[in-house]
Amino acid sequence: MDSAEAQFLLERSLAERQQAQIAISTATATIESTELIIQGILRRFPDLSSMVKDLETFGTDGRPSERLRGSPAVLSILQVNENHWMTIAEMVNALDRQGLLPETSNPPNAVRAAVERLVISEGSNVWKDRDNSGTVIYRYCEPERRSAGEYQYEEEPF
Repeated sequence: MDSAEAQFLLERSLAERQQAQIAISTATATIESTELIIQGILRRFPDLSSMVKDLETFGTDGRPSERLRGSPAVLSILQVNENHWMTIAEMVNALDRQGLLPETSNPPNAVRAAVERLVISEGSNVWKDRDNSGTVIYRYCEPERRSAGEYQYEEEPF
């Protein structure tokens, strides 16, 4: 192999790698969005959850993936219930229906710890409040999207 052949092979390999990375990104986005759809369906029709428990979930590498645990599991429940305030008990029940309940002697305490980590983490979009009876409640909401021409906080409005 001479230098020209090596250069050609390198360029072709770099292009193939870039295409593969795009395919992985697309597949990952598809997996994440279908997981949210599945969670939404199961929230509305919990009696269908037996269908999902029998299916193995596979990661982007083709191997069986581990189930969601901790804060990612709680976040997935809150995202499915976007803009809906939930108590710890409601989250525990939802996690149990999805087969994501923490394996501990005190699941509500583990869920509380996970959701509190989400509340304090920057960019999680998880909010904490209290209802009229004083019960602590949590919700997930997407940040507001602004159009390009809208007023920015750093700018003067006139």
